[in-house]
Amino acid sequence: MNSFLLPKTLREKDEHGNYGVWWHENNPGPLKKLPFISQFGSMKFSKVRIDDTMRPHLNDGIEIHYVNSGKYDWVIEGKEIELLPENLSVTAPWHENGSLSGIMDIGQINWLIIKPEDFSKETALKFGNWSKLSKNFQENLGKMIGDANNSVLEKAKNFKKYFDELRNELAYQEEGFEIKVQNILENLFIDLHRQLSNKIQKNQEDGSFIEKLTQLLKSDLTRKWHIEDLALAFNMGKTKFTYEVKKLTGFPPNSFIISLKLEKAIELIQNNKNSSMAEIAFICGFSSLQHFTSTFSQRNGISPRKYQLQQHKKRK
Repeated sequence: MNSFLLPKTLREKDEHGNYGVWWHENNPGPLKKLPFISQFGSMKFSKVRIDDTMRPHLNDGIEIHYVNSGKYDWVIEGKEIELLPENLSVTAPWHENGSLSGIMDIGQINWLIIKPEDFSKETALKFGNWSKLSKNFQENLGKMIGDANNSVLEKAKNFKKYFDELRNELAYQEEGFEIKVQNILENLFIDLHRQLSNKIQKNQEDGSFIEKLTQLLKSDLTRKWHIEDLALAFNMGKTKFTYEVKKLTGFPPNSFIISLKLEKAIELIQNNKNSSMAEIAFICGFSSLQHFTSTFSQRNGISPRKYQLQQHKKRK
């Protein structure tokens, strides 16, 4: 954001060395004419500071944050995340979100809270008379925002322009700024609807990919799977396949295969009390009993034999 597009009074640093704008209930400024906006803030922090207002909280509206620069340790519905540059977060009124420590790091962050006419876990999203977006559009958008799994969009740099435009319109308050703000917000929500839809579709595709890969590997755990062959089965190159598997499972392909083998081993130990470790090692595709024992112990912190004895005691 080019802060020098703003009036001088909004470019001056405060006593903490920060500058920007923050309009809210106790300092409504231009929001007096836009009652459906509960808050708008755009602040650049030049030093680390504690801000208790940013600790985990609930609001009576849709809360959106966009990070220009810096890194913010955030939590949404108990899940810890990092808000990085070009990240956007969006939460529903019933989603607790904020900084656990209340620490605002050096950087620039924007936020916006829109108070809908109606929106809850039981009722569909309805912005109110200010918006001309269709009823169906608003309801679909509300469903996506209401799912905390959709709370963060990465590489969402196209949203920066909306916060820049909103800040300038609210700062200058030129003739017709209220209409301009409404138009900007509608465009923002149209873009948000598109990106959330794309994210949900991508998540479904990713889930299907891992499900199919898991089924393929479990069909023959004794087989020595080659990464090139697996990548080819999914019409991917080795590099892309490796990247996708690690991104979605947390493991490189070979480690993911071992995880599936160990899952099968635990299942066999729990359900087949008379099976020997050698038999289980063979069924799960380990090259030797020694390899099975060392891998199991490393991943689970206990040897497979001791684990088997523990299971026997639980059954008694």
